[in-house]
Amino acid sequence: MKKLTTAMLFLMSLGAHAVEPIYVGGEQHSYTKSDFTPVIEGGKVVSYSLEVPVLVDAYDDFIGGYPELIFDVSGEANGTTSGAPLLVGMSVECSGTDIGYDADVAFERRGMVIPARFSIYNRKVTHGTCKSLKINVSKTGHSAADSSAVIENLNANLIIYLNLGF
Repeated sequence: MKKLTTAMLFLMSLGAHAVEPIYVGGEQHSYTKSDFTPVIEGGKVVSYSLEVPVLVDAYDDFIGGYPELIFDVSGEANGTTSGAPLLVGMSVECSGTDIGYDADVAFERRGMVIPARFSIYNRKVTHGTCKSLKINVSKTGHSAADSSAVIENLNANLIIYLNLGF
């Protein structure tokens, strides 16, 4: 079973690129703004959303249960506003299970744009329900109401590990 799982993970990881399924096992996947779908409300983009299928969250006979999944998500966003800093938040969930949330501020300092940075790390046993990972990046606070606030650049890095408890 262990050899089959390893071979399956190896074969499935070949040719992986943006918005393809995540195969649990520690390979980093990177996404840019073009991979995200704009969420539009009232004619304005209010957030960006990305959904990625997750495979291999299944019962494991070897450990006698479902493995603990370790989610490690990081990213950056920057953009423009009417002069105030841009407040941005990132939320992550897997098939309705909350994984985490982080928020930061993007601002300009001495002519350089300092991006909002996100880091979400969490460990969960999802009992096989984690089938679709959703990352949402949105304007928050006063930036959500500012029609001139725009997220111009966005990237996210994602790794899902298995913790087999050895």
